[in-house]
Amino acid sequence: MHQPQSTGLSSVAVAARRTVAAGFAATLLMASVIPGAYAAAAEPDTLESITVDDTANVLNEDKLRDAIEGLDFNEPTKVAVYTRNGEYSDDINTKTLDFARSSHSEWISDKPEDYGDYWADGYFIITLSVEDQGDGQVGTYFGEDRKVSEGQMGSIHEAGYEDFNAGRWSDGVIAVAERGSKIMNRPWYQHPALGWTVGLGGLGALGTVGITAAVRAHNRKRFSQALGEGTEHLTRVTLDLDATELAASTLPADAAHATVLASRFANFSADYRVVFSERQELEATTKKLRSRSVGVLRAKDFLSTAQTLDLTDDAIIDAASLYTRDANWEAAWRRQIAPLLEDLNALPELTENSTDAAEDGDEEVRASVAALNSFAAQARNQLQRLGDELKSESIEVDDALDALSDLRVQLTEKLDALANAQIVTYAKSPEEEEEMRTELKRSRYDATNQRPRAVGTILDVSYPAAMYWSVGSYSTGYSQAVSSVDSSRSSGGSSGVSQGYSGGGSFSGAGGSSHF
Repeated sequence: MHQPQSTGLSSVAVAARRTVAAGFAATLLMASVIPGAYAAAAEPDTLESITVDDTANVLNEDKLRDAIEGLDFNEPTKVAVYTRNGEYSDDINTKTLDFARSSHSEWISDKPEDYGDYWADGYFIITLSVEDQGDGQVGTYFGEDRKVSEGQMGSIHEAGYEDFNAGRWSDGVIAVAERGSKIMNRPWYQHPALGWTVGLGGLGALGTVGITAAVRAHNRKRFSQALGEGTEHLTRVTLDLDATELAASTLPADAAHATVLASRFANFSADYRVVFSERQELEATTKKLRSRSVGVLRAKDFLSTAQTLDLTDDAIIDAASLYTRDANWEAAWRRQIAPLLEDLNALPELTENSTDAAEDGDEEVRASVAALNSFAAQARNQLQRLGDELKSESIEVDDALDALSDLRVQLTEKLDALANAQIVTYAKSPEEEEEMRTELKRSRYDATNQRPRAVGTILDVSYPAAMYWSVGSYSTGYSQAVSSVDSSRSSGGSSGVSQGYSGGGSFSGAGGSSHF
């Protein structure tokens, strides 16, 4: 038998070399396997719908639909494509908003707390404005649950530039949709760096099966979490059901806040039966459905509905206690003032940080801080007085609740004043001002979804969530606004994306446009 010539390497060295070679091979394998894994994990039903309004008459609609229907959007998404003939000076952000308002109101959020100021959840809107052969603008707009960073938006636009410049309008829109589908709500396992991370980290053995399994396992975890949290809320509603019905029957018909809650209770029983049946159906769902994003979305809807019922019955029971002055009325009142007290307790840190950040010439910031500090002292005295008057029955419940609402509105107005002062001080251009206002609005209107209160108050259940601005939400929003501007400054504004809606009123939907 032929004996191989000695290489002079020890057995350990040979084993090490083989290990390195195997690792390199695994990395190369993953480079070819991962795209296939994504395809295997793709869920065609992530495209909920596609709407095409080709007013410029430049698209091959059949080709466009076939291509977009084959994309995986990570989460159930509605795609809308709008083309128009335009000019270089056009603000297509506003043009898109105007078109939506006149022809597609469903593109705009109808949530009461949004006041029509945002694109509807689940939407990915692509606008193509054609100016000449190979020239124009592209805009992308997103529901608040689909929004991306400015840099990511620029990347989405750039995906279509080459085709647009060549006059291949359909191909350009398809490229934009494809890039957007990969970026919106992108899970960790679809990050561009994964191939290198997997190879270097020794995870190459995951392969197609491993990636697909990771997708499904992640969805099952999210499904289980939403179902579990929703069940906790529904259990509390069930335990309180008799008390809620009794409380609703004792609400006075001539009291303003009681009337609002009574109208909410009118649909309470029907909603409870629906959500109770939904929980039973979700608990009986197959592993397959739990592994898919449509199943996760259904579980999240269940959680949201159960949570709303839980907050509503809290408010009804506390309202009945207050109006009838039963043994629990003082505890019920403490729960009503808890959100404002939480804000007042958080104010010192906010005002101190705002003062420390203010420069000598920031008189408006200092004046706004002084107004907040003065308000805090007055508000605490007012809350004490309201409690005393309720105890002595020298004030009606509705009047006390109105006074409490007025205090929370005053706080909101003073936070608005501070925001304006800080924005004018920090921003160096109108564009930066708009960027900061957008981030603050986003934080304010998203706050109720980020950290729902444990107990529903009468005011929070009766009025739109956006009516009151919390100190915690303000602090988060301003920090994000500063970070966003700093990031734009460091990048030199190189994304070329124009955001904002001139003449759009308070509309602040995520999105922007760029020239190609």
